[in-house]
Amino acid sequence: MKRTIYMSEPLEALAEKTRGASRRAGGFSRRLGEIVERYQLVLDLESEKLPELTDTELEIMGEVVMGAAIDARKIRGLHLDPLDATLGTPEERKALADKIEPLTAGQRLALIESVEGNE
Repeated sequence: MKRTIYMSEPLEALAEKTRGASRRAGGFSRRLGEIVERYQLVLDLESEKLPELTDTELEIMGEVVMGAAIDARKIRGLHLDPLDATLGTPEERKALADKIEPLTAGQRLALIESVEGNE
């Protein structure tokens, strides 16, 4: 089955990088597939190490990440975002921030993916 995907800027860069690749090296589709498989591998490994979150903490995380641009800055500062949330009590927001602070970048990504329902 053939699918059509939107060629965002990162995908355009990948397409350019893989343009003219030897048959052995594979092309754009093969490289994209490898990236997706490896990303899923990282998520699976990091998800095993995530702390348990309460229902309220999950709601706060939803507020923090839904509709937000997920970039390096967001990942680095993710532990600070619950402090500015409107949901939960100040104590619940602080407890969530404390749970997120020691997480690695991979664990933070896995947390975001699980909250967004992609995991």
